[in-house]
Amino acid sequence: MTDMWTPLSTRQAPGDVLRHDVPPALAAALRPWIEGAARESSRLANRVLLRCDLFRDEQHGPEAEVDDAEFLAWYTPDDQLLDVVDAILNLLPGAGAYMHIPAGQKPGMLEAMAGGLANITFLKHRDPLQELLDDGRSAYTLSPNGRALVQRVDPTVTALLDTAARTADQPERGSASAHLRHAHTAAYALRPDPGRAYSEAIKAVECAAHATLEPNNSKATLGTMLRQLRQHPGQWHVALAGKSGAEGEDTVEAMMSLLWTGQTSRHGGQQPTREETLPEARMAVDLATSLVRWFADGTVRRH
Repeated sequence: MTDMWTPLSTRQAPGDVLRHDVPPALAAALRPWIEGAARESSRLANRVLLRCDLFRDEQHGPEAEVDDAEFLAWYTPDDQLLDVVDAILNLLPGAGAYMHIPAGQKPGMLEAMAGGLANITFLKHRDPLQELLDDGRSAYTLSPNGRALVQRVDPTVTALLDTAARTADQPERGSASAHLRHAHTAAYALRPDPGRAYSEAIKAVECAAHATLEPNNSKATLGTMLRQLRQHPGQWHVALAGKSGAEGEDTVEAMMSLLWTGQTSRHGGQQPTREETLPEARMAVDLATSLVRWFADGTVRRH
């Protein structure tokens, strides 16, 4: 599951060595990090308080001279510390968080300098936090862009997703890479969002497959692309074609169909709409990872 160091006693015992709670030692280590990071912006601590539904009860809480950053760090209950850390990561200056530049316009010298300094600040807090989470054997780690906490997954799964996202990072595949990463983050977030994870997984495949299956249809969806596959058999090259030459094509169609029909929240009707479950969403992300890579690297292409 992870290559992090673990005590000898836990290495010899069966079961999950990761900590899904916030043990006292990790809580004590996170609090100074929270205070330091919360001071990087004048409004950051105040926004985190609001996002995490934390408030200062002046009558029963800390004295007035304790500022918001100190309050976040030292008065947040242990079981809410990860929510606070997650909110801080989202709000920390850097990685474009406060760079509001109109589309198509390049940043000027001052904006570029400010962005560079903000990124240095972001990295200054990100790397020590990752070390704390690793040493504390937390079940949570930083997302690929460092802007959120996500559950740790098997490194092989992460490597496959990273490969697919990098492969799809090409103009003709649209936003497939970004959608795939958003899907993974939503599926494994501190507070997972299965509906968004599933939706982003479908969008990732639609972007990756568009240029291959329906390049001239600006309104193409996964459903219309499936129709193209079914109505034009034999027009698609699949690297692993199968014994009869059709099994590979059938497999791609089946995977896309499962992803498309499995989205229970896509349409409304007389019956109550059912949101996707977390296991469904995570399987959808796995399906999308393979499909995105196959279309992006030409494993599936038109003859």
